[in-house]
Amino acid sequence: MTWWCAARDVAWTWQWQPYPGVWLFMLTLVGGYIWMVRRLAPRAAPAGRDPVTRGQWAWFATGALALWTATDWPIGALGSGYLLSVHTIQWILYTLVAPPLLLLGVPDWLPLATREDSVARRILRVLALPIVALIITDAILLASHVPPVVDGLRRTQAGSFLIDMAWLAGGLVMWWPILAPNPAISRVSHPWKIGYLFFATVVPTIPAAFLTFADFPIYALYELAPRVHGIPAGADQQVAGLLMKAVADPILWLAMGILFFRWSRLEAATDREERDRRRMNAPIT
Repeated sequence: MTWWCAARDVAWTWQWQPYPGVWLFMLTLVGGYIWMVRRLAPRAAPAGRDPVTRGQWAWFATGALALWTATDWPIGALGSGYLLSVHTIQWILYTLVAPPLLLLGVPDWLPLATREDSVARRILRVLALPIVALIITDAILLASHVPPVVDGLRRTQAGSFLIDMAWLAGGLVMWWPILAPNPAISRVSHPWKIGYLFFATVVPTIPAAFLTFADFPIYALYELAPRVHGIPAGADQQVAGLLMKAVADPILWLAMGILFFRWSRLEAATDREERDRRRMNAPIT
C-alpha cells in the first residue's frame, strides 16, 4: 500500500493518487493541536478571553494547508521521485513557510503550560537560543541534501517520511527563536533576531551553488527518474538551485523587514513614553 509519497520507477501521470498516510498525519497534527488547546486551556489560558483568537486559528490552518500542499499529491509525489526542483519547493514549504505559520497559530500560554523547572521548558529555552537553532537547522539542511541520503531515503516510503519530518522539525526549530514567547522562553532582542535570520541565509548558499553550477546531475534518483514533460535532469537541477536562493531568501528578507518595522515602532513608542515622563516631571516655572 502506498501510504507516503516516495520515488516510483514509473512514468509520471497526472492521475490522482491517494496517500492515506499523509491524511492520517494531517489529521493527527490538527487533532493534536485542538486536543492540547482544549485540555490545557482551562488551567493555563488567561481568564476572561478566548484561549485561541480567530487570527491564531487562521494562522495555524494556513500553516497546516501549506504543509499538506507540500506533502500530498501532486507536489509530494513529484518532489519525492521525479523533479529536484519540486523537491526544493517542498523544502521551502516545510522549512520556511509552514513552520512560522504553525507557530503563529500557537497562543503564548500554550508553551508556558509546562512547569517552570520541567525538562520540556528547559528544552524550549535551549532551542530558543539562536546559535543552537542555527546549528540544528543547518545540520538538517546539509545532511538532507547529501547525495547518498537523498538517493537512499527517497526510494522508500519510510525514508521519504523521515526526510519530510526532518525538514519540518528543522523549520520549527529555525523559527522558534523568532516566535517563542518573550521573555519567558526567548530573550532575543529584535536586532539579534534580524541578524539571526541574516545568518540563516548563508549556509543554504552551499547546496544552492552546487545545484546551480554543477556540470552534471548530482542525484542519481532524479537523473534516472522518468522525465516529466521532457524536462532535462540538468535544467531541473539548475532550477532547484536557483529556487533555494531566489525564493527562499526573500522569505527570510520579508521576515527581517517585519521585525525591523516592529522594532522601529517599539523604539518610537519607548521614546514617546520617555518624553511624556520627562514632561510630567519637569518643574513648573
